[in-house]
Parts: sequence; C-alpha cells; structure tokens
Amino acid sequence: MTQLSDDEKYLQLPGDRQLAYAESGYTDSLDVIIFFHGAFGIGTAHKYRSPPPVFEEKRVHYVAPTLPGWGKSSPTPKSQSFREYLYEVITTLIHHLHPDTTGLRLYISGGSFGSVVSQILYGAPYDLFPLGRQIAGLLLLAPFSSPRVHKEFNKSLSWTNWMGIGSVSRILPGNLSLRLGSMMMKRNVSTPERARAFVHDFVVKDMSQKERVVYDRWRKEKQLTEDQVEEDLADGVYRSVEKSWEGFHAISDVIHSDWGFNPLTLDAEHTKSPVYVVMTREDKETLLLGEWIVENYQNAQGRYEEGGHNGSMFVMDDIWADFLSRCSV
Repeated sequence: MTQLSDDEKYLQLPGDRQLAYAESGYTDSLDVIIFFHGAFGIGTAHKYRSPPPVFEEKRVHYVAPTLPGWGKSSPTPKSQSFREYLYEVITTLIHHLHPDTTGLRLYISGGSFGSVVSQILYGAPYDLFPLGRQIAGLLLLAPFSSPRVHKEFNKSLSWTNWMGIGSVSRILPGNLSLRLGSMMMKRNVSTPERARAFVHDFVVKDMSQKERVVYDRWRKEKQLTEDQVEEDLADGVYRSVEKSWEGFHAISDVIHSDWGFNPLTLDAEHTKSPVYVVMTREDKETLLLGEWIVENYQNAQGRYEEGGHNGSMFVMDDIWADFLSRCSV
C-alpha cells in the first residue's frame, strides 16, 4: 500500500486492481465507521473540515472507501456482480486495517447513492459477508430504496432521475441514459474550476432561505469561507470522474440489481442493530424513498432536516452524535 496524496491511500487487490480509501481517527479502535460517498464523490477523511467531536470522544476509526469505478478505485469486474465485488473488497479492506477482527463493531453509513451500498452490506447474507454479524448500526442520508421491493420507487422520482435511474433506464440498452448524461456533463466537471462552478450552481446557489441559515451557521462553526466549501466539494466532484466515468455509468445497474436480501423479510439477527434514516424536507424524492425505508425496515427511525439533497451535511456533527448514541457506542 502506498500513500500518494494528502488523504488518499490505495489498497492493492488481485487482478491488478485497487481500492482507494481515506481514514482518520484511532486505527486501533474496535469501533469502525465505514462511510460510502454518493455520486460525484470519493472517499475523504475530512480534508478541510474538522471531524465531528463525537469521533474524538468515542475514539472511533473512520474509513471512507472510494466506490468501484469512481476516482482511483477500479471498476467492478465483468465477471462479478456489484454486491459480490463489494463483499470482497470491503472484507479485504477491513482485514487489512484490522487483521484481528475479534470484538470489532462496524457502523455502516452512506449518503444518496452510497446509501444503496450501505444497505447491501447491512442485509448481506452472513455466509457471503461474515463481517456482517459485527454491524452495530446503519446510517442512511438522503437514501434510495430498492426498486425491486419498493413498488412506488419510480413514482417518487423527478422526470430527470426517472430517465437516469428509473424504469426508462432499464429499457434503453447499454446504460444509454447515463451515458448520454455523462456526455452532457463532462465539460462541466472537466477542470477543477468548472467543477467549482458546477458545485456553486447546483449546491449553493439555489439554497432555500432556511437551508442558507443552517449552511452559514455550519460554516462559521467550522471557520470556513464559502470559497473553501465550494473548493472542497468541487475537488471531490472533479476527482471522482477525472480518470473514468464507469462508476457513473453503473449507477442504475447497481440500484436495480439484486441487493441480496429483502428488507421486509430480514431475520432477527440482521435487524437487531438500529437503522437511522436522515431525510431533508426539500429533497422530495429521497424524502419519500426514506420514509418507505423507515416504514419497512425493522428497528428503523427517521430524522428530518431542512434543505435539499445535501442539507444533512451541515448538521452532521449532531447526526453522528445521535446515531452513535443510538448504537450505544
């Protein structure tokens, strides 16, 4: 393993593949948080933002893998399904960081597309992902439900997302919807400067007044200027597709794939740990999808925040503290 940048590390995998990841905190801790990023993201360990105080208080080890096909992580091999590859690489990563997993407690979390990945691990059959027995909690931010189980999934989507990840995306061959989408977006994120303009237009510019209040308070607490926030977010956007768009093209395939379990019929051992679902009021799509998750997963509880799709980002310190307290960390 070689550390090539300020916060990114690379785990070499069989077949000349690699998994990029970042980590922070206490590497000898038995409490390990694994966070999965959303679309146009990579695994980072609070590069510009200070970590939540509860991470220090609880002495956790925070690990953020970059998902297959994004950033510098190799894409899913054609010989494997996404979930099979996910079980393999996350098992390898955990054993690499914690060779002795005795007593290890895993807190699986993810936002947006990363919530899909988190749920796949949470419900994984133990014979395929034995470390699943050590999952102590699941945190989902602006989540997606499984369209194979949630029959109203498509009705919850905007027209744009219906084309990209809804039923239409399954009709058009070769992930055509997302390939056309990437062709239209490539110029917008082709340089760090263009990625920053993209972030400003789609994350900051259209904030509601309520979200702006929360955002400004968060910036002041973190001692960040708006320029720093935009540069931070734009860095992840640019790096996520700098090398390849394979991760983006695979989004619909992953969402519509067999997740390996049915949340309606999970056994008691799987559902013993709390599921904490954070939704934002102005993100109507994941609000409806998140409410379905709360209603249909056992031991699940919802939390509502102000703002759009990224609104929870500005209250994450409190979300982490609340989540870990529910997991009795």
